[in-house]
Amino acid sequence: MPACVMDAIAEFCRTSYAQIGAAYPESETATHVKTRAHHFLNLLFGGEGLGEVAIGPSSTALMQTLAWAMRAHLKPGDEVILSESGHESSLGPWVRLEEFGVKVVWWKVDPTTGESRLDDLAALLSDRTRVVCFTQTCNLLGDIVDPAAVVNLVRPTGACVIVDSVAAASHAAVDVAAWGVDFCCVSMYKVYGPHVGALWGRREWWDRLKGPNHFFIGAGAPSFELGCLPYELLAGVVAVGKYFEFVTGREPDREGILAAFGHFKAMEQPLVSRFLEYAQANPRMKLFGPPGPRHPTFGFVIKGHSSRAIVDKLCRAGIGCKYGHFYAYRMCEALGLDPADGVARISAVHYNSVEEMDRVIEVLDGL
Repeated sequence: MPACVMDAIAEFCRTSYAQIGAAYPESETATHVKTRAHHFLNLLFGGEGLGEVAIGPSSTALMQTLAWAMRAHLKPGDEVILSESGHESSLGPWVRLEEFGVKVVWWKVDPTTGESRLDDLAALLSDRTRVVCFTQTCNLLGDIVDPAAVVNLVRPTGACVIVDSVAAASHAAVDVAAWGVDFCCVSMYKVYGPHVGALWGRREWWDRLKGPNHFFIGAGAPSFELGCLPYELLAGVVAVGKYFEFVTGREPDREGILAAFGHFKAMEQPLVSRFLEYAQANPRMKLFGPPGPRHPTFGFVIKGHSSRAIVDKLCRAGIGCKYGHFYAYRMCEALGLDPADGVARISAVHYNSVEEMDRVIEVLDGL
């Protein structure tokens, strides 16, 4: 987390730790922070003028609330298409609707690479399709699904299109306006901020949905924001814009945000190239996902070694990584992997270096 984000959280706690909506200065500051956080997040999503953002404790919680609210608009026999590559937070809430007669249809992955293919999705669409919820980037693969291409396929059905961008948002700018999606979620800790989730929704969809907040709150995004928001963390969300400004030297408006992610991509590309070069030269390593384009998230197995043993060796060498299913449980099953052991995963972002990736490779060479 950048220092400016930590400093903003601490400063709010020291000087403005108050409830919103009153006329005394500390409360006015808290109210202003909440307003600025919603505005910045809408900029981050690229959704200004089209929709609003609901803030919650996590993307998991927000997706649960969205599926719960959407239930009122679904009837027995309606179909919800889910991408098998998804994090369980964007799958489980919809699967639970099966008890109300909703039919879940799975957009399956390639059992060898784990990739989600648009042709497979096209074959699933029908006049019963009501929701398509898919993952832009699987957190095991680092793959990149084009949301605009998904929307182009789905739009003739009139279905609601929901994209989980949590694993993509560290690496590439979210752009709901260009994509045409109806909802999109991110977790701000993936975007160098604090642990809060954000759900952007198109205004015409918000107007149709009533969340679980108090009856006098009304419909829309505010009805999804239960209790008092963590205003100190929202101060940290706003300060993410300062980090983008530090990276680019320009204001953190929409163009500044896009410029920051352009820098991130350029800084990450050598990391992607270095690890792909190594993996492709080692036949005992099975790296899942596409050869490119992709983000620097690498899920792999090595013949003769458990994922746990691989990660134990890496961690003992001072390299921070994990193993397992990473909540992409169904994805592991689709790949024929034991979810308990899953994959070893190396996750890099723009502030990592090629030298650090070479340290990873040096340890893997020992295996």
